[in-house]
Amino acid sequence: MVVDQAPPQGIRDRQSPQAPVRGSFWCDAAAHLCDGRLLWMGGQVCWTPEQAMAWIGWRAGHVADQLDDYLARPVRAWIQDHAEHQRAIGQLVRGITYAFVVCDGSVQFVLAATPGAFDSDGESAP
Repeated sequence: MVVDQAPPQGIRDRQSPQAPVRGSFWCDAAAHLCDGRLLWMGGQVCWTPEQAMAWIGWRAGHVADQLDDYLARPVRAWIQDHAEHQRAIGQLVRGITYAFVVCDGSVQFVLAATPGAFDSDGESAP
């Protein structure tokens, strides 16, 4: 998926040098193809659960743009679902990974945030 938009405000460029930060979140997007291949679509370290959810929403918009309208509608509804985002933030605060999964029949898109201690390259701290 090719995108030309900047990430949500407050999220640092993935190339920025940064020591691992406890309480940070690794967010990533992947497409699982029906033939078993996995295509990684990008990742980002976020410093708060709110930023993590903003990043997932931003990437969900990219996924929705690639889907037929009838498949994109539930994704766009999820993007606007404030109650679900608050539930997800609570889950992240408790240290539980949150994943939003979108299926189009032949591809399963997984957008996830994982709590932990990560540096700007998504490497986990010891």
